[in-house]
Amino acid sequence: MKKISMVLFVAVLMVSFAACGGEKKTEEATVTETVVVEETTPEPAPAVLTPAEALKEFQAFAKEYGEAFNNLTKDPQKFSKLASQVQGKVADMERLKVDLAAKELKDYERALKIITDVNSGGKK
Repeated sequence: MKKISMVLFVAVLMVSFAACGGEKKTEEATVTETVVVEETTPEPAPAVLTPAEALKEFQAFAKEYGEAFNNLTKDPQKFSKLASQVQGKVADMERLKVDLAAKELKDYERALKIITDVNSGGKK
């Protein structure tokens, strides 16, 4: 009984797919539609940085972040802009940390200490 039910089910399923899958030709289908395709220029992919280049950018960011903290009263918008970028920058460097040499790793830790000091409210 199960085999007959399965065969019947499969047959009904195949018939329903065949019925729904076919295209019906109507007058609306024969009307040609004009589709406007807008050409978009692809955005350039972000340049892939080597770990050494990324470290230099991170050090420059840490220095700028520390200076912005020291000059907080003069330009609070700059500090808040940089503060919103800290987590992303640190996360990016954490991913690249395994590729750094011993000297580069020490430089990274110094730059990270600047950011940590600023986040804890101290001077750089």
